[in-house]
Amino acid sequence: MDTAGSKLSNPIRAYTFDELLLLPGYARTSPKDINTAFTLNGVELKIPILSAAMDTVTESEMATALALSGGMGVIHRNCSIDDAVGMIRKVKKAAIPSGNGVATKDSGGRLAVGAAVSLEVERAIALSKEADILFTDVASFHNKKVIDATKKIIEETGKKIVIGNMGTKEGTLHALKELGPENIAAVKVGMGGGSICTTTDITGVGSPVPFAIEGAAKALSEMKMLGKIPIIADGGIKYSRDIAFSLGLGASLVMLGNLLARCDESPGEKIKKDGKFYKVYWGMGSAEARKRREATDRYQDAGKGKSVDEGITMHVPLEGSVNEVVDRLVSQVKTTMGYVGAGNIKEMNEIAEFAIIRPREEKKGEK
Repeated sequence: MDTAGSKLSNPIRAYTFDELLLLPGYARTSPKDINTAFTLNGVELKIPILSAAMDTVTESEMATALALSGGMGVIHRNCSIDDAVGMIRKVKKAAIPSGNGVATKDSGGRLAVGAAVSLEVERAIALSKEADILFTDVASFHNKKVIDATKKIIEETGKKIVIGNMGTKEGTLHALKELGPENIAAVKVGMGGGSICTTTDITGVGSPVPFAIEGAAKALSEMKMLGKIPIIADGGIKYSRDIAFSLGLGASLVMLGNLLARCDESPGEKIKKDGKFYKVYWGMGSAEARKRREATDRYQDAGKGKSVDEGITMHVPLEGSVNEVVDRLVSQVKTTMGYVGAGNIKEMNEIAEFAIIRPREEKKGEK
């Protein structure tokens, strides 16, 4: 079909978080009674929060603290295999305080932890024996090299894997068909929306998380796997409302970078400026992250490393412990779910209704 001159006549509308508004529903449950638990690949999380597999967000201290708070950390891959194994084992050896009924545990009663492996088969084999869930965690999963490598990882480990990041319905459908839905633990979605990711600014390519969630949900529905394979929202989540938006659109879990980089337990360097404390936070495609690991599959094309940085470095204000930050976020999300009328994540997926508004103006002095 001749599409000359028609590509912009009826463009796809890719909504961002700033253009969404949840509509109030019939409130039936008090926020304190709302259930935010979700089971991912056999691991029950009391809260729908994963920490990003970034070297300024998740190492053993973050993964331990988040698991104790009911979520789960995902160890980054910007390190040697031995170092990653060591971080995972440290989480597994961590003591769980008596009376902690929210901790995320494995089948043996130890803290649960995930690990990013990208396209490295050797890393995947080693970490599949240590971590509870493996994440491919590449910038764009809809890539022949990535899919072929993931097939090999599934074959060699015999494990289900979280694939991502996906940006479109078509990409998700293709990946599911190529890999087999029975091999997929979850689909992680979003491209270029993170606060320190400059992929979209530089390349003009991206997929905002709300649009990506909707695309993945349509693909899973078409494959009759909606509700069987969960969606993980990843990128650009700045406020508790964005977590609620993600759940309302069909995600079951969110992956946080910026909001958790601000915690005491993040591995980012702590600095003091003008009497206030900050943590260093950078993108995994930034020059700093690339220096830590010269060869990384996350920002490579088919066989040749990229020479363009796709991330920046920033300083985020220190906001306290993981437990404090997560408790506040989850409390706010429960309040939102209460307004919508949802008593759990499944109900939030099903009954949330949205309105589209103009992008909100930035508050005075806010950048």
